[in-house]
Amino acid sequence: MVRFISWTVGVFLVLGSVLQAADTSPRPVLRPGSVLPPGYEELIKNLSLTGEAGFAAIDIETGQVLEQHNGNKGFVPASVTKAITALYALDTLGPDFRFETTLRANGTIQDGVLKGDLILVGGGDPHLDTDDLAYLATQLTENGITQITGQFLFDGTKLPTFNHIVAAQPVHVGYNPAISGLNLNFNRLYFEWKKQGANYAIMLDARGHHINPKSTRATLTIQDQQDQVFTYSRSGNQEEWRVLRGALGKEGGRWLPTRKPALYTAEVFRELARMKGIDLPAPVRARSPAAGRVIEVHHSDPLSFIVKSMLRFSTNLSAEVLGLMASGERGSLSASAAKMNTWAQTRLGLVNATFKDHSGLSDRTRISPVSFARAMARAEQAFPEFVSLLKPIKSRQFNGNLDKTGRAQIAAKTGTLNFVSALGGYQISEGRKIAFAIFVQDFGKRAKVDHAKNDRPRGASDWAKRARRLHHGLLYRWARME
Repeated sequence: MVRFISWTVGVFLVLGSVLQAADTSPRPVLRPGSVLPPGYEELIKNLSLTGEAGFAAIDIETGQVLEQHNGNKGFVPASVTKAITALYALDTLGPDFRFETTLRANGTIQDGVLKGDLILVGGGDPHLDTDDLAYLATQLTENGITQITGQFLFDGTKLPTFNHIVAAQPVHVGYNPAISGLNLNFNRLYFEWKKQGANYAIMLDARGHHINPKSTRATLTIQDQQDQVFTYSRSGNQEEWRVLRGALGKEGGRWLPTRKPALYTAEVFRELARMKGIDLPAPVRARSPAAGRVIEVHHSDPLSFIVKSMLRFSTNLSAEVLGLMASGERGSLSASAAKMNTWAQTRLGLVNATFKDHSGLSDRTRISPVSFARAMARAEQAFPEFVSLLKPIKSRQFNGNLDKTGRAQIAAKTGTLNFVSALGGYQISEGRKIAFAIFVQDFGKRAKVDHAKNDRPRGASDWAKRARRLHHGLLYRWARME
């Protein structure tokens, strides 16, 4: 097992003993010449923020808890979970790990004819896109293959297949994708529409940067009346979308999820081959692990790049794939997350935490602010480069305006669900490094939302803005503490 973190007994024990005693907030001490911004109670009151908040700020060098509230209470971290997933994958797989997508031939090639099967084998790559697949299709002609006599097989068994991350989500949202060992375009297809007279011209394709092959196993029809903007059903291997006419406007486009990602990828490869003059039979799922000689292998970017992208763009598919690859678990996402939980307890000293997935989309995950801040402190001590993988956050004053003094640098992971807002990571101010966690949630408002039908409930956007103001207000305050 590859490890990127050099865990020393001295660091682990010293930090553990210092941080373990830091469960109550000391009286804040100001930096010379500073005026302490409002405390959290005043901030919450001024923001009219409903629900409950918990936070913790820890001086990484000394282990001192600068300030905390509800520090040991379990909160929903949302996508802040991805910070733990990132460390888990890097520690287990290694920063230089690369996913492989392989094209194999099981047979001989004579006069341009492959007398046998062609197999597309997935390695779980969450970043595989249409242009990558087009490169593999090009390798058919590069290897002298213009026809095959056998089957076109696909193998997505490197990872287990899941239809979604969380069941109770609207059918059309791309952030709740299916998962498989053979993924493409974050397991989404592109729906584009343009009004032409009284009707619409529509297109469903596997949109790439340079090529847009059509999707042949998904259809979309426009409905004059239906309860939801989008509805979805399956008939065998065919995916059927319906969209409400009144929601379309003049023209536009958006990504829609596919629930059969391995078949979708194989179908797109078949279309790409056809565009190069090679007719392949309809794709068939391989019944056993793929064999045969390798025609070509596509290697993903190194894991460190994928992790950085996941943390900055909060891609749920990447998080779940990385977690599944690291755990080796095939039963369920929650079982895989449980293995990450055990790892985090051992490697990060993470307590008061229960993970249900690797992306944070589940609202059943719980973690306490103090525990998360401690974990970030330990990660920074053992792997200082981790901070460079996190997204830079602009420092703001407690009133929401940009902090033009440039006193603080923030690198953190954000997290958002309906009426849940989270932020966790690091702040550096005048040489002091702080590990922090800020969690806000309103379960009362969240309980009133039908999450399977409504991804933008009334009041959620305004509530989230107020919660983010609290994040910035606390960080602004901590940057001015001695």
